[in-house]
Amino acid sequence: MRILRLFKKDLAREVSDWVGDGLIERQQGEAILARYGARLTDGQGSSLGYYVLTALAALFAGLALILIISHNWDEIPRLTRMLGLIVITVAINLMGGLHLLNDRYRSGVLWLFFGGIAYGASIMLIAQIYHLGEHFPDGIFWWALGVLPLLFVTRSRLIALQALALATLWMITEAQTGFFPASYPLFALACLWLVGTEKHSALIFLAALAGLVTWLNLLLAWGAGDWYRYDAFADQVPLTVALGLVLVGVAWWLMRSDRPFKRDYGQLLHLYLLRGAILTLLILSYPEFWRDLMRDDYLLGVFNPLLLALGTLAGYALARPSGRNASAPLLVNGAFFTLSALCVQQQWVDAPSLAVATNLLLVITGIWLIRRGIEDAVTHFFYTGVGVLLLTALLRYFDLIGDYIGGALLFMVAAGVLFGAAHFWRKHLREGTDHA
Repeated sequence: MRILRLFKKDLAREVSDWVGDGLIERQQGEAILARYGARLTDGQGSSLGYYVLTALAALFAGLALILIISHNWDEIPRLTRMLGLIVITVAINLMGGLHLLNDRYRSGVLWLFFGGIAYGASIMLIAQIYHLGEHFPDGIFWWALGVLPLLFVTRSRLIALQALALATLWMITEAQTGFFPASYPLFALACLWLVGTEKHSALIFLAALAGLVTWLNLLLAWGAGDWYRYDAFADQVPLTVALGLVLVGVAWWLMRSDRPFKRDYGQLLHLYLLRGAILTLLILSYPEFWRDLMRDDYLLGVFNPLLLALGTLAGYALARPSGRNASAPLLVNGAFFTLSALCVQQQWVDAPSLAVATNLLLVITGIWLIRRGIEDAVTHFFYTGVGVLLLTALLRYFDLIGDYIGGALLFMVAAGVLFGAAHFWRKHLREGTDHA
């Protein structure tokens, strides 16, 4: 039921219909919605569609302005070009400020969003006029930095999304040119502050966290010094998995909050981390990827097991009060990745053996999800577990690990685990019926 909190407006409209049809009293409707941090008035019409379409119109208008100016660029005197750009940018942003002062919030935000586009275009075009700056990511950085103060002034999700998108674009282009984007957390943390205290947004929340994880991976690459030693897969997987284990603990910590919107964020983060974990295990179910991880010169080397162990302990410390549904899967995955990193570092086992172990963990994960779905009546977990088992079987059927005998043994072990789990469930259900 927690996932319904992500659709509060739809839920508010539905409950309003129940009240209108006389199925429940208004006080009962308010009590139901209060459980999910919503009210009956939340379902009374919404200008969200108009707002989104107007924002897109402002975006296209800004792009059109850039193209029109660019088409006649060479025919305009240099000083006129620069002054014209400054006047247009200032005028648009002043219009947005006036709308905000006159309590016309949404129109003011749209004008400032349009002004942000004009500001970025002015930076690029003025730099072109006077041949300023050969390092082009600097222009994107100053564009993002100029938009950032508007986030605190307007407290707008649209402005936050604009600033985060520009900062992320700068981070990627800056890294591609060989420089480290040290200031990126300033933008990501500002966006997390906004969606955590003022305007709630699942998109900005997830995008900011993903940006911070990417930034930490870039920090690892920059810290390597010798870029030729850095491998985007072999060096990032252990760090990303360790961060994911910590974030699982954060997700459960958020789900224990008394505030509904924090529980929403925790549920959402847990959902996407679950998908990311399954995707990671599916990738590592192939021996080729383990062989890549087992090369001798990858960056962290002996520190990878320690890094994963610390990530597991940190996640467990945050998730433990939530019970076995939180701590047990986290510990199993953390122990698996920590032991695998230790085996890789010490060359104790070969790549096919690690791939087989990964496939067995996928089977265990699928069983746990099915069990969780049945016990907690959460259909998402149930169908995800079924999908994990079917996808694992399908991948292993078309891409056997080793020879046919090895593949057959893997399927037999998986079948034994499934039969054992089914027998356990039947026995558990019988005991529950006898007690009843």
